[in-house]
Amino acid sequence: MLFTNNPPAINMTMVGFGQAGTRMADLFAAIKDKSGTPVYNCLALNSNDGDLKGLVHIPESNQVSLELGGLGKNPEKAMRVIDENEDAKDKLKQFITERVRPQDDLVLFFAGLGGGTGTSTIVKSIEEFNDFHNKPIIKKELIKIQQNTPPADFKANIKKYMAQAVRNAEEKTVKIGVVVTLPVRSDGPDVLRQVNDFTQRIWKLAKDKSKGIAFVVFADNQQFSDEFENLPENERKGLNVDNYRDYANLMIRNVLHEVNTATNGGGTSVVFDKQDFKRLILEHQGCLVINKVETDINSVKNEHDIKDMFIKSIQGSLLHQPVELLEKQENGQLLAQKVHHVGLLAVLAPDKQISSSFMDTAKAAVINELPINGTVFNGYIVDKNNRKASVYTFFKTDALPLRLSKGLVNEYQEYIERQRQYVYKDSAIESIAATNEEEDFDMDLDLADLGIDLGEETASSEENVEDNFDVDIDALDFDNLED
Repeated sequence: MLFTNNPPAINMTMVGFGQAGTRMADLFAAIKDKSGTPVYNCLALNSNDGDLKGLVHIPESNQVSLELGGLGKNPEKAMRVIDENEDAKDKLKQFITERVRPQDDLVLFFAGLGGGTGTSTIVKSIEEFNDFHNKPIIKKELIKIQQNTPPADFKANIKKYMAQAVRNAEEKTVKIGVVVTLPVRSDGPDVLRQVNDFTQRIWKLAKDKSKGIAFVVFADNQQFSDEFENLPENERKGLNVDNYRDYANLMIRNVLHEVNTATNGGGTSVVFDKQDFKRLILEHQGCLVINKVETDINSVKNEHDIKDMFIKSIQGSLLHQPVELLEKQENGQLLAQKVHHVGLLAVLAPDKQISSSFMDTAKAAVINELPINGTVFNGYIVDKNNRKASVYTFFKTDALPLRLSKGLVNEYQEYIERQRQYVYKDSAIESIAATNEEEDFDMDLDLADLGIDLGEETASSEENVEDNFDVDIDALDFDNLED
């Protein structure tokens, strides 16, 4: 595909956390322009030096180790370890505030959920990045509002003015994109439980307008694993992947790079340009759903064939299970999830003579499929594309992939039900009877005799805070503001 040599529509910095996240970022670092310069600025953070050794393309100067050793598949424990280790906390903060320089339009954070380092550090890093880069911008806007508002009104309506400050700062804040992978079912119930908890944390942050998170992609390793198992051997060799993890990373890298470069093309009558793409990716919040449908170019006879490809694409997702946008209620009404801007992009071979009106036909059909609240951006480019016709669809929505909204809980419950079928045996080592009566004695020792006090701690009562008329802006909590 020649269009992937286009400059990116959105300049991005890629930051990988943990084993899975750093491998994803490393694949982006492999993309070079014609002069051999990396297209994307890529960085990696992991818990120990050894896990960084497998990186091939990210320069060592962009790799940081917390020097904690392995943190295993336990993000809850990893969070505690980092909290209790001042050196690790300082390194993480320094990495986010000094090494991740937000000179690009978007900073992408990558991690695999279910591991220790990636899952724990990506949550902490989102907060650190926002506190350092975006909160000062919001604070500046709030001070402007305060200076032009009567003190009594400002204090009485502080939440309203905080929300206004967030809106005023939106175009100045640095946007974050979050790409995380869900674990496979075989990782077990404890991993599923912890991932369920951390996905809720990430989704809560993503919906908070003050955090500057443009989107989240919940890529699903279970879907990639199933697809990888069904790949013919020659296709695996062609992709140069040995396992589903490599396959997942390649699919994520390829589709993000493809849509980012295809939208910077031109030369056709209906153009989806980079400014359209920027609006789609950077405006609003939510789950980013991307799909791609391909077919042999000879099987595309007319505009209706391409319309059908777009309809098929918009109903699915390349990186995870479909999202449930409409749910029929008992009273017959449809409960809809918001869909913001929608992108429709086709790639056709130069010798395929189809009227450009096919984009209008596809656009009209897609509008009938989605509860759209934003703008539909559409266009097509001409490219040899290995004699294939390709269509891409992408949109942001408040909906979540089915496996995340319902599936993880069901999988966990299935594990629990299976465990209830078992009666666990309590193994013990048989004792050898003592022959010396002096060795056989009961122990009834009072710990107080040893000076150990296990008395309950009394919780201190909450201090009454005096109501000051002046508002301390530094102490304000911008979380969960109403729009």
